[in-house]
Amino acid sequence: MDDTNDSQNTLTRRQVVAGGAVGLAGLSGGCLGPIQNVLGLASASQVSLRVVAPPVDWDRRANAIAGRLVSRLEQVGIDARFPLLPPKQFREQVLYRRDFDMYVGTMPVGRDPDFLRSLLHSTHTNDLGWQNPFGFTDKTLDERFDDQRRQSGSQRTGTIHDILRTIANEQPFVPIATDNAIAAVRSDVADAFDGWQRVPLREPIWLLGIDPVEGAEPRQTFRVTTKNDLPTEQLNPLVPWISEFDPTTSLLYDPLARRYDGSIRPWLAREWSVDGAELTLTLRSDLRWHDGEPLTAEDIRFTYEFISDTSLGSSDADYPVPRFRRQASLVDTVEVLGQRRVRMSIDASPPVTPMALTLPLLPEHVWQSRTDVVEMRAGLTRAITHANTNPVGSGPMALESRRGGHTLRLRRFDHHPINRDDGSELADRFGPLAFSELEMLVTPSDLNMVEFLEGGEADVTVPRLDNELVSRIESKESLSLATSSSRTLYHVGFNARRRPLHTPGFRRAVAHLLNKARIVETVFDGYARPRTVPVHDRSWVPDDLRWDGGDPEVPFAGIEDELDIERAREHFRSAGYYYADGGQLVY
Repeated sequence: MDDTNDSQNTLTRRQVVAGGAVGLAGLSGGCLGPIQNVLGLASASQVSLRVVAPPVDWDRRANAIAGRLVSRLEQVGIDARFPLLPPKQFREQVLYRRDFDMYVGTMPVGRDPDFLRSLLHSTHTNDLGWQNPFGFTDKTLDERFDDQRRQSGSQRTGTIHDILRTIANEQPFVPIATDNAIAAVRSDVADAFDGWQRVPLREPIWLLGIDPVEGAEPRQTFRVTTKNDLPTEQLNPLVPWISEFDPTTSLLYDPLARRYDGSIRPWLAREWSVDGAELTLTLRSDLRWHDGEPLTAEDIRFTYEFISDTSLGSSDADYPVPRFRRQASLVDTVEVLGQRRVRMSIDASPPVTPMALTLPLLPEHVWQSRTDVVEMRAGLTRAITHANTNPVGSGPMALESRRGGHTLRLRRFDHHPINRDDGSELADRFGPLAFSELEMLVTPSDLNMVEFLEGGEADVTVPRLDNELVSRIESKESLSLATSSSRTLYHVGFNARRRPLHTPGFRRAVAHLLNKARIVETVFDGYARPRTVPVHDRSWVPDDLRWDGGDPEVPFAGIEDELDIERAREHFRSAGYYYADGGQLVY
C-alpha cells in the first residue's frame, strides 16, 4: 500500500512539473521573453536575423527578393542584416556548414514529389547539399515520405496532398516562384538549327535536342558562354551543390535512364522489366567508357554500391553520395546476371521505381580507389571532394581540354549510342550530335554573356539570363531569344536549428511579409510563376493550395504592395512573440 502511494505521489509531482513546462511553452510560443521578465530572470532582447543572398551580378532576382524581405523585417521590428556572399561562399555557408539564419536563393524542384523526401526528411538534418539544409524535423511527415514511395494511383496522390499541406502549414522554407529559363542565341546559329525548345532549356540534355537544318552550313564547334566557372574547375558529378543546370557532367556521364518526352525512358539501358520488387535490366550492346574500356553490368553493380557508401565498407560508417542518395536508396541489391544484364531488388512502387535508374554510372576501374575518408564529421570521402579534372565517363561527349576559370572544351564521343547510326530509337531521337565540339567560355556577368554573342565570340548563352536583358536581346537583329519554363525555385530558406526560426508560427509570420504576385510582376517582369508549394507539376497540388491570385496559406499581409504593418505584427504576436515599447520584436 505504501509503495503504491509513493509511486502515485511521485507520478503526481512529475505531472505538475510537466504541466508547468507545457504552460510556459504555451504562454511563450517558443519565446520566453515575457516569462523571463516577470520572473526577473533575463532582460528581453530584440530579434536579430541575417538574411544572406548572392550579389547582384550573380543573381539580381534573389538579391532583390532579399532586399525586400529585409526591409519588411525591419518594418515589423526585427533587426535584419543583409550580408552578400560570393557564390562559392554562399554554397559553403548554406549547403555545407549550414551557417545561416535565413537565405534567399534557388534550388532544383524534382519532377516527381519524391524529391521532397531527401529535401525535408529528419534523418538528413546533418547531411550536405540539398539534403534538408533547413534542419527541419517532423516525424509524422517522415512517415508520410516513406509511405508515398510504396504507393500508387490515388492513394499516393492523397499522401502527396497531405505532405504538401503539412509543408505549407509549417513553412520550412517559403516558395516564391519558378522562373523562366532564358537564353540568347546568335540569329545565324538559331537559323542553322531546329529544335531549340524540343527539350526544356534548363534540362541537362537541352543541347542534345537540336538538329542541323538541311542545307545549312555545318558547324564544327558550338560555343556556349556562362558566368559559372565551376565546370572549368572540377568535373565531379557527385559534388553535392552542383547546379541544377549542369550541361558539362551530364554530357560526360550517362545514367541508365533519362527523363524526356514526358517520362523516364531507357538511355544506356536498352530495356527493363519489373516483376514485383525486382527489376531486370539489359544494357545496350557495345557500350564503352571514354578511355575505351567496356562498360558492363559490373559497373552498374559498383555504381550503386559506391553511391550508397563511397568508403566501400572500409570505414565504420557509411558515406553515401548526398546528390544521388535518394535514387540509390530505392535499390536494395544489384545482382549481376551477365555482361549486360542485372537484377535489382527495388524498395518502391512502380511509379517511383524508374527514378532509381537516373543516377550517373561510374567506371569501377577509375573510382574504386577514391574511398579515403577526408572529413568524418561531414561524411566526405575523396570520391566527393576530388576535382576529377580528367573525367572518364560514357556520355555523348568527352573532355578535350580545360583551362580553369576560363574555358572548357568537349569533343563528340563517337562510340556513344546517339552518335552511332545503329537505327536505335535513341539514335533516331537525339543523334547524332549536331556539333563535333562544345566550348564553354566563362564571362563575368549576364550582360557580358550577351556581349560575347554580339561580338561573335560565342553562339549561345546558358539559359540562366536575367529577364532584364530580354528587351536588349529582342532589339538586336543579330540575336534570337529562347525561353521555356524551368524547375528552378526561388525561395526563402530558414535555419530551423536556430531560435526563433525553429517555430512554425514565426516562419509563417515571415512568409506573410512576402507579396509573391508583386515579386513575379516586378522582379521577374512576368517571366516566372508564383508558387505556394514546392512541386513542378500542378496535378500534384491539392485544390486548397492552388494559386488563385494569392497564396491561400500565407497571404500577403497588406494591400497591393503596401505592407499593413499592424496586421503583419499581429502574425508575430499570434505566434507568441511580443513587442517592446520602442516597437522592437523581442524575445
